[in-house]
Amino acid sequence: MNSNQTPEFNVGDIEKTIAELTDRGLTQANIASAGSDWSSVVEPLDQIEHELGQKMSVNSHLNAVVFSEEFNTKYEKTLPLISRYYSELGANKALYHAFQRLQNSALNTQQSHIVKESIQGFELSGVGLEGAASDRFKAIQEELSLLSNQFSKNVLQSTNEWKKTVTIEELDGYSETELAKVRTEDGYCLSLQIPVYMDVMTYANSTSLREEVYRAYVSRASNVGCTSKAYDNQQVMDDILRLRGELAQLLGFENYSELSIESKMVGSAEEVIGFLDELVVRSKAQAMSELEELKSFAGRELLPWDLMHYSEKLKQQKFGYKRSDLTPYFPEASVLKGLFSTIEKLYGICVTQLSESTYHDDVKVLELADDNGPIGRIYLDSYARENKRGGAWMSDYQGLYQDNLPVAFVVCNLNGPTNDKPALFEFDEIVTLFHEFGHALHHVLTKVPYPSAAGISGVPWDGVELPSQYMEFYCYEKSVIENISAHWQTGETLPENLYQKIVTSKNFQSGLQMLRQCEFSLWDIHTHMSNDDTNIVLAKVRERTSLMPIIDENRFLNAFSHIFAGGYAAGYFSYKWAEVLAADAYEFVQKNGGIGSEASKQFRECILEVGGSLDFMQQYQKFRGEKPQLEGLLKASGISV
Repeated sequence: MNSNQTPEFNVGDIEKTIAELTDRGLTQANIASAGSDWSSVVEPLDQIEHELGQKMSVNSHLNAVVFSEEFNTKYEKTLPLISRYYSELGANKALYHAFQRLQNSALNTQQSHIVKESIQGFELSGVGLEGAASDRFKAIQEELSLLSNQFSKNVLQSTNEWKKTVTIEELDGYSETELAKVRTEDGYCLSLQIPVYMDVMTYANSTSLREEVYRAYVSRASNVGCTSKAYDNQQVMDDILRLRGELAQLLGFENYSELSIESKMVGSAEEVIGFLDELVVRSKAQAMSELEELKSFAGRELLPWDLMHYSEKLKQQKFGYKRSDLTPYFPEASVLKGLFSTIEKLYGICVTQLSESTYHDDVKVLELADDNGPIGRIYLDSYARENKRGGAWMSDYQGLYQDNLPVAFVVCNLNGPTNDKPALFEFDEIVTLFHEFGHALHHVLTKVPYPSAAGISGVPWDGVELPSQYMEFYCYEKSVIENISAHWQTGETLPENLYQKIVTSKNFQSGLQMLRQCEFSLWDIHTHMSNDDTNIVLAKVRERTSLMPIIDENRFLNAFSHIFAGGYAAGYFSYKWAEVLAADAYEFVQKNGGIGSEASKQFRECILEVGGSLDFMQQYQKFRGEKPQLEGLLKASGISV
């Protein structure tokens, strides 16, 4: 066992630990500010960043996946310490000048890029501010860290609060697979956990039940829903947006969108809006046609809680299968085995599960290795459960540093096992799993020895989603499907007829999906350019993107963690932008031999291995030979070009 890959989940007194590390870090920064070369300026900072990053990552991870009020209280006490540390670091003028001096020292190409990006980081962290402005900047950063945590906590608690006991008659439309997820000793109980919610919306024939669950779900963390008003996020959101705007203006930007764009590949917020507007124009006609088809099929006007239900029935009619036809072929063990096999063929590495206790019995510990031995680990926490934040994500524990190999956490909220069945995954869940492993591979396969640019560190936000979106495409390849499928009872791989149906249905309602994602992205960028109420901004965006009205109590923004508790503020467009890159990259690899080809190895070498150590777009063009084209995404989405 490599101890340098094993996170310490028994975290002890986290406030004391963080306080000691941040104090030591500030002392080290002052010493480094007098340095004159890479070893005296950067390397001491790398050491403390490595240690502090480990502790922060574990604390944040545990707060998200095994939430408790007791631990959250301790965790919240660390947030001002961390915020204060990075504020002080970013405002350290002597250290800033030390990095400026480094530009004229003997550096390799990667070091030069890191120094250039570090200088920009200082400038965006308020190093140029003085006196009251500097103090205010630091105070805002502290407050924002606390507000983001409060936002997440409110979403989690409002989600966990709602329960509904139902009869089997009310669950008409459910198969045994769906029933098993909600069966209790006393009958059946529904929740707002995403696998349960999705089943209700998809399979429940009772319109009234779908409506009740839908209204509960979209009104979470608000003052209009059926969950506690104590979890209302509206004021939290308003405060976050106000403070972000003030932060941007302190730095000389007109709004937060401008500040956010400054560190991304795209040139301006206007460029982002133009890109998204073009996607809306190119996809809207198809989306309108898809909605009319759905209305015609349903034989009536549709309400929001009808969309998934009738979409599933229409999909069954058009393609001759339903989602539940697929799940028996995708037990967890087969999916993981096939995923690991795909990774091995793509990148020449093997994945092995280790026997190691962690913070929860659900967690799988995976070691990645090549011909030379271990190269990193992934801790996989797959299933939905109470006291676990919804959604799916990857976070890094540590990057490649000295004798420490990269370690990543992959978290999903997938279907778990039941008393009589293994975990059987929906195909959409498999796509999610591949997506998150794309992130993890980006982190673990790094060859950069500098923590600030190893793995996902230092990668521009609109480049972070490329490896994850790229991995999704492989879910649909026949050889991959053969490897990830094995009927949980018979061992039979997915039959050819079902495989063809998956492929032909891949872009079902892709126009509607494109509009929905553009709506989120446009709302995000416009909200961070405006002082208007978030819901007013959304209404304006929806005039261009929406084909159906929303109910009065819809407050999905109040649970939009990507924007208010994640790193996607004024950056949600990154998903669409990265899809352009991913579609372009995948098409290129396919034309040049596919899995295991020289082209797929080039993707690893030019993108995954270099992390944030070189200019991302230059690296992409080195891999691809030219700039990405929008048409690749439209083609991959089945939208006429």
